[in-house]
Amino acid sequence: PLILPMDAQRVGQVLINLLNNAIKFTPAGGVIRVRSDVADDHVVVRVEDSGLGIAPEDLPKLFNRFSQLEAGRRKKTGVGLGLNISKSIIEAHGGRMGVQSEVGKGTTFWFSLPYGQSEAGGESRD
Repeated sequence: PLILPMDAQRVGQVLINLLNNAIKFTPAGGVIRVRSDVADDHVVVRVEDSGLGIAPEDLPKLFNRFSQLEAGRRKKTGVGLGLNISKSIIEAHGGRMGVQSEVGKGTTFWFSLPYGQSEAGGESRD
């Protein structure tokens, strides 16, 4: 285990938002995976789905306030703030957030958070 200096409630909010989006846009019988790993001095969490995917031209719009893509407007849920707020939370923790997607093959949202160091300056792995 790694020590992550974070507001667990807020980071949990981010994870719940990403899972809700994956559920919303993955058809019945689809697959949703949550993965985590360590890359350099960050923990990276990925929420992968086998849903509709997102067109390349729509990817830059995803993290804008009040931005909803056509598929989201058809579902009539949300106001387009979830991803914007999620990204702000992650960035406030010193992390990053992004997305990879291919139309018809699914989407992966990811975020990274720096993990803590022990007092001796090494990794904290309790």
